[in-house]
Amino acid sequence: MEIFTFFAAIYCARFRPSEYRKSQRFYMFYGGVLLALVTIEMASRGLWGQHMWIDHRNYPGGPLGYYAASESSCYNVLGIGAGAMANTLGDGLLVRPS
Repeated sequence: MEIFTFFAAIYCARFRPSEYRKSQRFYMFYGGVLLALVTIEMASRGLWGQHMWIDHRNYPGGPLGYYAASESSCYNVLGIGAGAMANTLGDGLLVRPS
């Protein structure tokens, strides 16, 4: 849904006058950055879930043991960082003076 919303906004802004497009360039770039961060978060969380529930199901302690052992893996830290950054940027846009 987020991908559709982003590209629909780009499409709608494309057919507006050039003054409007120039004023909306910041929001289009900001939306692209947020889309990339959320995509990174979802992909890394999906990969971690696949490893935890499918690939390493027989890890000592089961999925909960794998969860505890792999909390600091690079893709998990990347996903948490991307999610936190997307949340911070989204909240920052709410308090941005107009």
